[in-house]
This record gives sequence, structure tokens and C-alpha cells, in this order.
Amino acid sequence: MPDIPMPVSDYIYDLLIKDFSPAFFLLEKNGRLKTWGGKPEVYGITGLKKGDFIEDHLFLLEGFFPTDDERMCLSCVQTESGVSADIHIFPDEQGCWLLLLDATQKEASLTTLQQEVNELSLFRDKHLKALNQYLGQKDAEKLFRLTLQETGESKYISVLFADIRGFTSYTEHINPAEIFQLLDTYMAAIIMPVLDEGGVVDKIVGDSAMAVFGMLPGLLSPSRQSVKAAFRIIESLRSLNRLRQKDGQRIFEVGIGIASGHSALGIIGSWDRRKTLSVIGPSVNLAFRLEKLARPDEVLIDENTFRKIDALQSRFSKTDETRLGVFSCA
Repeated sequence: MPDIPMPVSDYIYDLLIKDFSPAFFLLEKNGRLKTWGGKPEVYGITGLKKGDFIEDHLFLLEGFFPTDDERMCLSCVQTESGVSADIHIFPDEQGCWLLLLDATQKEASLTTLQQEVNELSLFRDKHLKALNQYLGQKDAEKLFRLTLQETGESKYISVLFADIRGFTSYTEHINPAEIFQLLDTYMAAIIMPVLDEGGVVDKIVGDSAMAVFGMLPGLLSPSRQSVKAAFRIIESLRSLNRLRQKDGQRIFEVGIGIASGHSALGIIGSWDRRKTLSVIGPSVNLAFRLEKLARPDEVLIDENTFRKIDALQSRFSKTDETRLGVFSCA
């Protein structure tokens, strides 16, 4: 490897090392001190003398010497003075080098990151519990392999609202046990197509469900995912209804609204409150409005969604039991 010119070496030092209070020590193989430099006092190391054993000044290194000529790195180690340091040990023809770099800021960042991970895990676990009644645990775990900045971020997503038509009025005349058994049956028929198309179920409120597409990595655009999910939902309910009709049971249809666009996504809540995913943007409001306007077995989508679904558009021009409408803001 060619020698690095001194100006480049100095620049790299200033850029990567200077602010981390480096302290270096050249040791014999058995740990006796040959020479030193940098800022050992930052780590509470003072009164050094040539020939001293380094572990007499840095007790945490007791038992590390003599070395086996292999490189070693100890990350975020607490020194006797209370300063967190990254400790690097590496061999050289002259002996063995010991390098200390201040890791106080690094440790603080790791602590903050761990807190965020813990909070995200709490949110994730709560959401998994809500979905486990429809999914096996293994499938639910796959679904939630996603990352989302807790501080919030903007994503291009598609939002789908689905509502079971006539369900509320029907439940006024049956007992609670029947209500929830029936709701569970129909919600499963709605949620599974969403998950199969890569969507995330954001919330279930009564006989309505909200799903978000574009949060999970996938080959299809969020618009295509959402529209495919909508048709699968209707097909799923038709299959369910055919079985229920054979048994002389009441059947229900669904109305669906979809809108696409950039929305703000984040997690709201704190340690002493419930944490939940929050999606905010015009697409959310528009999808909700379209779902309210949709008739039974009808999917209403906005123009943004329609422009993104390409080949699927041809399906809408054919005769189909499922009605699809495109909402124009013009």
C-alpha cells in the first residue's frame, strides 16, 4: 500500500480522530510501556513511566497481556475515570499499540437508538397482537419487518378504506356474541387480501378497516397493490357470501375507497401512553370520503391511483360485477 502524503494524513486525522481525544501507547508484548502520546489524561491515566505495566494504569486491561499478535477492539468500555472509550489493540514490528478514542458521544447515540428501538418494538408488539387473530405468528412477524423513523417521514403511499355495508343496522337486533363472531369472519376476509398484497392494516374501527400500501418493500407500486387488494377483498367476500347463502345466513357487501399521494408517517405516543402509527395527508381524507361514497361492491379511486395502475386499467373497461369509479378533483 503506497504511503499516504502528510497533508492527506493530517486531513484524515482532523476529520475522523482529532475530536475523539486519542491517546496512544506503544507496549512490549508483555504489556510494559515503551512510549506514549496524545491525551491519556482524558481517561484518568497519569504518572506514566517507561517500563510500567499498562494494566497498573488501566485496570480493565488486566489479563490481556501478553498478546497473541491479533487485532482487538473493545467498544464503549467504561474506564476507571468514568469516561467511555473505544479501545484498539494491534501488533506492530516495534511491539503492540494501544489506542484509546473517546466514545462518550457514540455511547449516548447508541443509548438513544436503543430507546427508540425499544419503543418501536412496543408499538410493533401491540400491532401484532391485533393481527394475530387473523394470522399465524410467523406470517405476522414477516409482515412487520419494516423500518420507520419515529420522528416522522414522508412517503408516497396508497390508503384504502373498506366498510361492511349494512352491518351496523343489522347488529341492532342480535346479541354481542353473534356480533363479534360475524365481524371477525368478515374482517378476516378483508384483512387477508390486504396482507397478501403487501399492505399494513393501520386500524380497525367497528365494521371498517384502514390499510396503508407503500410502507413495506415490494415490486409493485402502492397504487397497484391497493387496487389489487380491493378486488381481492370483494372476491373474498363473494366467496364467503356464497357459503353463507347456502346455510341461509345473512350476507354483507363492502364499499372501498382508495387514494394515493405523499403523506406524513410517524409514531405518536410516549412511554406512559399507547404508541400507535399515524398517517396524515390529503390522501387519507380523500380515501375516507371515497369509501363513504362507494356503493356496495364498488371501488372508488382517485386520479393519482388510476394513473399508476397501468395494465390494470383494462380490467375496469370490461364488464365486471365489481364497479370501479375514478374520482376527479377538477
